[in-house]
Amino acid sequence: MKIRELLERVSYRCLQGSLDQEITGYSHDNRQVEEGDMFICIKGARFDTHQCVEEVAAKGARMIVAERAVQAPEGVTVILVEDTRKASPLLAAAFYGHPAERLVTVGVTGSKGKTTVTHMLADILRASGKKVGTIGTNGAIIGDHIYELNNTTPDAQEVQMYLRMMADAGCTHAVVEVSSQGMKQHRVDGFTFDYGIWTNISEGDHIGPNEHKDFEEYLYCKAMLLEHSKLGFVHVDDVHVDALMKYVTVPVLFYGYDAKADYRACHVQKTYCQETKEPGLSFHVEGKLTADIHVNMPGEFNVMNALAAVSVADVMGISEKAMNQALNHMNIKGRIDMVYRGAFSVCVDFAHNGYSTRNLLEALREYQPKRLVCVFGADGNRSKSRRYEMGEASGKLADLSIVTAGHNRYERFEDILKDIHVGLDKTMGSYIVIPDRKQAIRYAIEHAREGDVITIIGLGHESYQEENGIKYPHSDTEFVKQVIQELGLEGDKK
Repeated sequence: MKIRELLERVSYRCLQGSLDQEITGYSHDNRQVEEGDMFICIKGARFDTHQCVEEVAAKGARMIVAERAVQAPEGVTVILVEDTRKASPLLAAAFYGHPAERLVTVGVTGSKGKTTVTHMLADILRASGKKVGTIGTNGAIIGDHIYELNNTTPDAQEVQMYLRMMADAGCTHAVVEVSSQGMKQHRVDGFTFDYGIWTNISEGDHIGPNEHKDFEEYLYCKAMLLEHSKLGFVHVDDVHVDALMKYVTVPVLFYGYDAKADYRACHVQKTYCQETKEPGLSFHVEGKLTADIHVNMPGEFNVMNALAAVSVADVMGISEKAMNQALNHMNIKGRIDMVYRGAFSVCVDFAHNGYSTRNLLEALREYQPKRLVCVFGADGNRSKSRRYEMGEASGKLADLSIVTAGHNRYERFEDILKDIHVGLDKTMGSYIVIPDRKQAIRYAIEHAREGDVITIIGLGHESYQEENGIKYPHSDTEFVKQVIQELGLEGDKK
């Protein structure tokens, strides 16, 4: 593709070189530049790749995009833009042929529920006969292929690449989880979503030097997903909804329990199937849709997750039958994920703060366990309030807590444990401490009693555990399977 074609939707100034050069690749990582690439200079918190122009030119970069004047060898085209982070998604979209324009796109944001809503909606669309791709916490999923991602919302180049792959694979729809960091760093700026979903927002989450400077910035970035959509769907019951709407100018439909919601949930009932010994939820929808919905997942918070998916599906013209067909067979990796069912059960979940820990443990009570055992660790280099709250939630709601390591990152486990104790000590809960995560999981399984539900939380779908900046391979799910096999236990393993 010629440089002038890449720049059709970008405001720029050409400092040197020809706009007729052919570009064959895209890169913003100076370590991965190849012959024929355009290279996007990014000024990061720790490193500024404007300093790498000579290096990337020597590797064969034909086009440099910068936000200040740089010196490049003759023959290399240098393009000046106001903000390279904002230009990057536009260039990526052009490079991959604007694939979003061939798809019906849905963006999902919120402190909680993004992954669940994404998979619920994708499964509803599949049940109606659509071919759907997803991008998010559980990877980029296209047909039977799952591509692991480093971030919930990957960088702009990856987003466009996966959208292109979806379009080429015959997908008609794409559902994308959009984090607040993804919005702040303009990772999805290269297109407008057809539909945007805002689930909720929690104070205390994602505030810090490496994320958002304060709650107001966090709220603003969440609101921007709606502003990048043609039609928004907003959870009307959230306590911050009025503050959110100050930033929103696009048309919006509201969902929730409130009487003014366009899609209202009512008559919520907890269900329990004696045959499969599985809990679930039933509720009635009123407003723009009249329907009875059943979900094979416990936890009243999943009413709003399901209602969000149902609301968008209804606007798309999807039938109630397809909605229930999908929602009756939900199975989401790392979200109330029952990875073993036998004399006892083992659930893996991504819960990594007090709110999600509390909701999960309350939901797992609906399995009617004789004993609820929670194996958890809190993350290092994250808000200490998470540790206090996780300790208190597990101490109050689990019959036994097994405290272990999560992602310690650059903190000592002993220091994280002190903060967890602040929460645990507010309760009368029984607990033990086993710092090694594998040993903690093994202990829980080896000491399980008939009728127990063991939940292992914090890492969920993740395939690593981080310590001192190193990501060591580890999967809670796979390790559970290994221990179950070693012990020769019978039952259903996923």
